[in-house]
Amino acid sequence: MKYDKKKALEIIVEAAKQYDKWLKSNHFLIFYQKGKEQDFVEVGFRDLNFLHFTGIKTKLSAQRFFSLCIDGKLSEKDFDLDTKGKAQQKLMVLPFLHELLYHNCMIGDFINSGILIKSDYFVGDTKAVLSVGFRSGKTVDMPVTLYKENVKKLIKPVCKVLAIFKKPYNQQSYTECTYCSKGINLSELSLPDKVEVVSPPQKRK
Repeated sequence: MKYDKKKALEIIVEAAKQYDKWLKSNHFLIFYQKGKEQDFVEVGFRDLNFLHFTGIKTKLSAQRFFSLCIDGKLSEKDFDLDTKGKAQQKLMVLPFLHELLYHNCMIGDFINSGILIKSDYFVGDTKAVLSVGFRSGKTVDMPVTLYKENVKKLIKPVCKVLAIFKKPYNQQSYTECTYCSKGINLSELSLPDKVEVVSPPQKRK
């Protein structure tokens, strides 16, 4: 399916609203199994990150672009679709972005096979064929790209995510669990001290 600018606008605006509700201004701690060891990463989402996920071209700043999306004021004249199909691919999975850290997913180091992506690792969902690349930061890792690709083709080793925790970026401890793998007891995991929640996640409403 090829999207015209009218349909692209609809997808982008709705995805921005979901991003604002479920991801923006939050940090997520992704706890996973790597071989015989357990490890975790912390990732954060801001308003300026959203533009990278769309693949479109615009002269607007990333924050201004997101603001117009949320206010329902973004128009077709504010952006262009690239001729190489990059935006088309991203738009196909953009509607599912906000769901990624709320259900089963995988994580692993990025296999740099010649693809020019400045990502250190990817988190992905094979059901929606959606993968998000993250770059390591000093305090929290930030998302840098969105791919319509089976994450198993982008990472090695493929690590199972055991649990995911969420908190507002300005809060010290993680007090909400957004995902827990089936059969996993949170109290039995070797979680860092900053995770205070011990109850399993509730279904989103």
